Amino acid sequence: MGLREKVLSTGLFLLWSVLGGVIVAAFFVAAFFGDFGPIRFGDPGVVILFLPVFTAFILGLLLVDFELVQTVLAALLATGIAIGLVLSFMVAPSLAGVAVGPPPYEGAFSAVLLFPLILLGTVVGRAIGERILPPQAVLDRQKALMAETLEWHEQLAKMERPVPPGQERKP
Repeated sequence: MGLREKVLSTGLFLLWSVLGGVIVAAFFVAAFFGDFGPIRFGDPGVVILFLPVFTAFILGLLLVDFELVQTVLAALLATGIAIGLVLSFMVAPSLAGVAVGPPPYEGAFSAVLLFPLILLGTVVGRAIGERILPPQAVLDRQKALMAETLEWHEQLAKMERPVPPGQERKP
């Protein structure tokens, strides 16, 4: 793997992770500040529970070419970015002195809730993505295994001697 491929791979890894964190944070903030956002949700709980899992699922599908450990690191990075953005939006009104922000326990709630949801979605997305769109390395390994198995069958067929008429094959 050349330097160009490594840089491209790392860039895509960081891009998908950061975008996943920003998307989750955007919907979280829209759910927390529903009165002030351009998007109105009937029930913010559905957004808070469903969107991190769905976004992370898509992140897992996009990272199917990476190892599982790297996918978990992407989930951690996306979670960290999402939590950082959510907390910064939550304390921004009180820091600016324009209004009292939501209580701090809501920020802690988002941190505790986001990590398992994003991790679950990413790992499940990668597992399903590996079944639907397997990486090229897995396909190459399967082809090599099929060719080796076929070669063994051909060699075994050559080793078997024909049984003379009237005799039985010994086990």
